[in-house]
Amino acid sequence: MSTSTVQKPINSSFDPADRLRQFRIRVAGRLRLGLRFESIRFGLRRDLAQPFAAPTAKIPILVRPLVETDLPILLAVDAATSPADRFEIACRRAFAAKRIARGFVAVDERDGRPCYVQWLLGAADNDFIRRLHGFPQLAADEALLENAYTPASHRGLGIMPAAMALIAEKAETIGARYVITFVDQDNIPSLKGCQRCGFSPDLLHRQVRLGFGLFRRDSFTKLTGDDPRRTQKF
Repeated sequence: MSTSTVQKPINSSFDPADRLRQFRIRVAGRLRLGLRFESIRFGLRRDLAQPFAAPTAKIPILVRPLVETDLPILLAVDAATSPADRFEIACRRAFAAKRIARGFVAVDERDGRPCYVQWLLGAADNDFIRRLHGFPQLAADEALLENAYTPASHRGLGIMPAAMALIAEKAETIGARYVITFVDQDNIPSLKGCQRCGFSPDLLHRQVRLGFGLFRRDSFTKLTGDDPRRTQKF
């Protein structure tokens, strides 16, 4: 394994008052789920053995490991932050607080500002993945890309597909050939972005959450070779 991508877990250090605000946002998110909530996500897959030309962003970026000082910049909240973004940021902060390693950021080379974050997990993280719920266990040659986030200041610049394509290639350093990621079937912009960086539909994940999200059922269905959704263009 290349030591260049081995990271120590991030120790997220948001202040107690901020943690309380984020907790309240996550609770509100659970309340919105109601007594029953059902969703379907595509599991998209990329084979790193297949040649692929990564897309480029509209600004110069580089990808590097996440460091703790990136988080307050990437996950900042102010008066202009929308309710939807507040919820997404709260989820990313909660994930960062779990101190999982192998987070990566894209950096705007014009000013050095981090402008995208995503975590890459391998089969060695299966115990952690099991505790997350909502994801299949990884085979030895698989990796999972999750919790992508682009701050509002850098949206519309093609950063997500460019950065995600580069981060996916880091999976080779942990012995993975295949990289998977999950996107809600209604999130067309993200689905398009994933296809631009070499991913194609491979699974369907059906999730049923009961009692304000306290109970859940997950099922994963492999898309067969003749299923038109495997080659669907979003």
